[in-house]
Amino acid sequence: MESAVRCEVDLITNLPNTIIENILGCLPLRDVVRTSILSREWRYKWMSCPDIVFDFWFDQMFLGGHKLEPLIYQILKLHKGPLLKFALQVPDLKSNPDIDQWVRLLPNNTLQELTLHVSRGEAHRLNSHLLSFQHLRNLKLYNCVFDPVPGFKGFGKLVNLELQRVVLEPESFGNFIASCPSVERLRLIHCTSFDCLELSGPKLKCLEFNGVFKSVSFKNCPVLKDIKLTFSSMEFKRGNQFSLGLVKSLSCLPALEDLQLQAYALEDLVEHGAPNRLPISLNMLKNLHLSDMYFEKIVESSCAICFIRSCPNLQRLKITAFTFDVVDAVADFLRSQTSSECLAHLKTVKMQLFSGIEAEMEFVKYLLASATTLEKMAITPHAGSITDGGESILNELEQYPRASPRARIFSSDSDGKKRT
Repeated sequence: MESAVRCEVDLITNLPNTIIENILGCLPLRDVVRTSILSREWRYKWMSCPDIVFDFWFDQMFLGGHKLEPLIYQILKLHKGPLLKFALQVPDLKSNPDIDQWVRLLPNNTLQELTLHVSRGEAHRLNSHLLSFQHLRNLKLYNCVFDPVPGFKGFGKLVNLELQRVVLEPESFGNFIASCPSVERLRLIHCTSFDCLELSGPKLKCLEFNGVFKSVSFKNCPVLKDIKLTFSSMEFKRGNQFSLGLVKSLSCLPALEDLQLQAYALEDLVEHGAPNRLPISLNMLKNLHLSDMYFEKIVESSCAICFIRSCPNLQRLKITAFTFDVVDAVADFLRSQTSSECLAHLKTVKMQLFSGIEAEMEFVKYLLASATTLEKMAITPHAGSITDGGESILNELEQYPRASPRARIFSSDSDGKKRT
């Protein structure tokens, strides 16, 4: 029995360093440090862990009554070997000079992933030392001031960039992105507003933007496939032909397949031919999600139809309603739309937060009459408006004529699960 125990202990103790590093890399920091009690040989192995993450669980389960600042400093000072990932995202972290001291302790010749999340108070102005991490592949900043010094040549290996509530210099941000040619995913959430958002990225595949810009320009973005745009204010649209400029910019992206957009961002298309097809087509677009769709506004409904008609290869359409009032004029307008503009490739439609008001029903009727290859239409009822799970809506929709003999209509819950 004693020899068996000794054998097991020896097996753990004598594991190759690569396996030990993989094990430590899969554990939360609090558990990594706790491995020091396994044996004498394991006492200091945590110091070579390639990932150091100070997060919510570290704060709740390990920090206890200890002060955060000296603990982080001590761990970074004791760390040995290559450090690949460092994340600082504990609750209630405020801007303070210690953050810059910790960043200086990070090895700039190995670090590949960096997360700095200042959760409270004013934005933290980042020290220029951050720019020395030329091996970065993932960079996430939250509530910081990020202003690269003039002449900065960018992060050549950066693949994922996420900035939330980050103060930027709009005039120089385009140059910064252009100097990071390997970026594939870019998220800009509630950052500084842009007059013109200029983006250049030969490898950029996914863009998520939540904020304000008056115009957008895509240069050298040949593989940009997935775009999600959410606007935190409607002020950006007034008097500057925003919608048409946006459509023109999107039409220049040869690989664009997936687009999520708030419906009201299209409203001034009515000045340029809506509800007919626009002179500009989004030929590559296959998946479209129009969110916050106000079915009580004629202009929004007409521009949405116009935009859909201008996507000749659209296969999947998702509409998230945001409707409060019943407006007869909108239903009358939608009823007047004919199916002369065939939606030849549309196969799947999802209608979310569906209240069953007449305007919404007429919109669905138009789609059913226009989509010649439609296979599935999923209706997710608005829980606050529908009491029977959508059964009465489905019964009425089943009576509508449809251009596709294969079209099936069903109700689904908010998670997309089919209900019968």
